[in-house]
Amino acid sequence: MSNCYKINKWAVKLVNLFCLAACVLIWCGCNADEEDSIKENPYSGGREPFKLKLLMETPKPETAGPGAEVMFQASGLTPYVHGDQYDFEFYISDQLCEIKAATDSTLTIVVPQEVSSGTTFLVMENQIFTGPYFNILGSVSVDEAFEFYKTGTKGSGTIYACVPWCKNNELTSEFYLLGDFYKEDKIGYGGIIMVDHQTGLISDGNSDKYYLWWGIKTSAYSDDDENFLYCKLRGMEYMKSKDATPKAVVYGLFDHYDENKQKYPYGNILLVNNNMSFVKQWMWIPYDDGSGNSYGLDLPTFNGGTPLGEEVVRAFSNADGTKVIAVGNFYYHRSVDFANTYMSAKTSTFLPEYIYTEARSVMRMDETGALDKKYRRAAENAEEKSLPGVGDNGEIKDACMLNDGTIIIGGNLSRFDGKEVHNILKLKEDGTVDDEFLTRVGSGTDGVIKKITYTSYTDNDGTLVERMMMVGSFTTFNGQPVEGGVMMLKADGTLDENFKLGDMQGGSVNFAKIVDLSAPNAEKRKPYIVISGTFNKYDNVTRQGFLILDMKGKAIQNLNVPGRFSGELYDAQYSLTSDNANGLLLTGNISYFDGKRMYDIVMLKINLKDEEVDEP
Repeated sequence: MSNCYKINKWAVKLVNLFCLAACVLIWCGCNADEEDSIKENPYSGGREPFKLKLLMETPKPETAGPGAEVMFQASGLTPYVHGDQYDFEFYISDQLCEIKAATDSTLTIVVPQEVSSGTTFLVMENQIFTGPYFNILGSVSVDEAFEFYKTGTKGSGTIYACVPWCKNNELTSEFYLLGDFYKEDKIGYGGIIMVDHQTGLISDGNSDKYYLWWGIKTSAYSDDDENFLYCKLRGMEYMKSKDATPKAVVYGLFDHYDENKQKYPYGNILLVNNNMSFVKQWMWIPYDDGSGNSYGLDLPTFNGGTPLGEEVVRAFSNADGTKVIAVGNFYYHRSVDFANTYMSAKTSTFLPEYIYTEARSVMRMDETGALDKKYRRAAENAEEKSLPGVGDNGEIKDACMLNDGTIIIGGNLSRFDGKEVHNILKLKEDGTVDDEFLTRVGSGTDGVIKKITYTSYTDNDGTLVERMMMVGSFTTFNGQPVEGGVMMLKADGTLDENFKLGDMQGGSVNFAKIVDLSAPNAEKRKPYIVISGTFNKYDNVTRQGFLILDMKGKAIQNLNVPGRFSGELYDAQYSLTSDNANGLLLTGNISYFDGKRMYDIVMLKINLKDEEVDEP
């Protein structure tokens, strides 16, 4: 090794040692500076913290209505009280309250005339001192004895529909709940349960009203375009019939119903008995091994529907209950071709073949699921071709059927059956577009119609009232301004101008429905509008996500006392409460209501004795 290399090697070592020593000295100097700086209080000379507190002790009285005086427990108030002047302000649910009196340990306030339940707090020079949650007295409260709200779906999914049992009366309120949630004791299955107004969940296997053990398979799968799809039941519609126990049709996005070990391919819609069991027939399906043997089993009599992934958004019964009308973003009617379908000899599961027939957007079937080829068919080659429907010109979001059998469709729509539309249209009973309705709605909405709810009732003058509540991302309808993306439409497609939504702040509306809150045998009808959303104020009063409005859009104080709502409603139904009083059953995707944790369902007690009702 050369001397030159040795010298260079030692030189490098010396340089490294020098750099290390310099770093240590710098580090020590920095620490010395830091120690010196810590010796001085960086906050010295600042403002002394306020010593007042609002205590979490229960106020007196514990709950009160507008105008009442309430005393809260506090501490350290004296320095900030100057006769009848106060350096601080007091709020309930963000509403400023009048301070009536204050001592060092108590604070008496007057409940505002318009306010909802919520957290109390003091504000002192932009500092907030939080107090207890305070419940405002009114005509609406959570039915605590309806204990199913404490478990509900356990957050496993959403309840998309709440359908009253057909035999409900003035003494009974029972409902089918449909969605994409799991059953607690059936892992991987669910989507449908039944509840009543007292005990909550009704046990599986009740032969009279709920003879269903499994429900649908609540799984996810991908379609041909590799989009993930989640199985769900969107709703249920009773077939119109004079029979006391009519059949019904359930619909949504599902390929299994009940346990279905043989993997029969259900088609997103199914005719069921009044107890939710499918209408069945015994069939023999040959094995695929050429042995000549067959497998016998009960299969649905309803052999029709849509292909995998083509969801049925809504389904309806025709006037005499002999036909099923399906609405959605589908392209084909699908049925099982039993002449060419086999059962696997190895697994005893179906090896189906299908028959596909074009049926775009809306189709009609009979009680066997057979496609009605006289409804919405093309002028030429009606056997194979349907009218074009929506096609690639948008998406159907929702639909409803009016009393006369016509169908209103809403969504993100620019054309339907080749005709220009503006997010809304009407189909006549024969399935063709109602041109008069298109003329009446004119330019339609300037944004998407996301939800439609329909309500009909006979008013106190004996007149039939039909109204649709529509919510979405629109701001105008036929050139007229629409507040908050919420409008009330008459059956003829004109706005009900009696209804005016108030000033909505902090968010948007995601649900609106007219619900008659009077008992079935009551002499006077009491329709109100139930609304949910992400808003936090209505007409400058804190109303956090939930409203009950009269038919003109006014938020009556007594009906709007609940605190924070978090979630999205999909249905609201009149119901008896646990003590057989008037109530309102709310379902959907609900996580909080009135400050309480919820699991997609809550029962409200409604006392309307002193309320006036504004009818349309």
